Amino acid sequence: MNTAKIIRLMPVAMLGFGLLAVLAVSGRNAYGSALDRPFFRASAIVIVFGGSDFLENGGVGPVATDFYLLDNIPSGQLAPDIIGVDGVTLEFSGGGFTPTSDGTARTNEILRLEGQPNGGVLTNVADFNVLDANDSLTAFGLDNDTDLDLVSFFRISRFYVTSNTAFDIYAHATNLTTTNDFTSLGYADLSYILFSQGTGSASQNPAIGGQGRITAVNDLGDMSSGPTKVFDGGRRTARTPGTILQQAYSFIPIYFISSGEPGNNYDLSQGIGTIGATVTYTIYTP
Repeated sequence: MNTAKIIRLMPVAMLGFGLLAVLAVSGRNAYGSALDRPFFRASAIVIVFGGSDFLENGGVGPVATDFYLLDNIPSGQLAPDIIGVDGVTLEFSGGGFTPTSDGTARTNEILRLEGQPNGGVLTNVADFNVLDANDSLTAFGLDNDTDLDLVSFFRISRFYVTSNTAFDIYAHATNLTTTNDFTSLGYADLSYILFSQGTGSASQNPAIGGQGRITAVNDLGDMSSGPTKVFDGGRRTARTPGTILQQAYSFIPIYFISSGEPGNNYDLSQGIGTIGATVTYTIYTP
């Protein structure tokens, strides 16, 4: 017999018996505790998507190029973007996901004759909205109302936002370039409007509860000194359960030059030239 083993075990056995005896006499129950703390957190997320690159560079869409986390970011501050790559806007016409073309790739704008008594039929070949030697125009009559305009002397595109929280959008205009007769023009000569539009079946207007479009920003001069708020949000875009596309809301920036002549984007008195800029949109905490 292993005496040492018995000597070590006996006090334990006796102590256990004593505890049972006391509990039996007192009639009290002993309870043990097992704690559990289920806890979940949904971060404040804003996803921006458009095109991966300009169309002529092989860009495709839709592609999410920004994934912002707004948790613990003070109001009015730029939110961290864990993707952090530059995307481009998408073509507005047709409602599809075709990336826009780089504005500098366009050589001319398409003609629009107005008020001619007859003729003036333009056949546009190859590039839509680009006037070049491949196009043809029939002879046209003139009277005092006949005028010439440029159809596409404005730019309209779109990008999409899906979020589970309210957000603000800031814009910054940079890299102004001008040539020929347009060298006298500046940022303020490029007028600007930002519209928004419901897109997905499970989306809602994120402007509700906020100011929405900032109407005081109406040309690129208003956003050329630094990032400037152009949209003040009040709630998330996601209304009901759905996918990212179904919960998306679209934002539609429009840029144009005014000729000073009512109804016309361009007048021959403005001469020839080019003007362009880069506008960068980013998400801020409301």
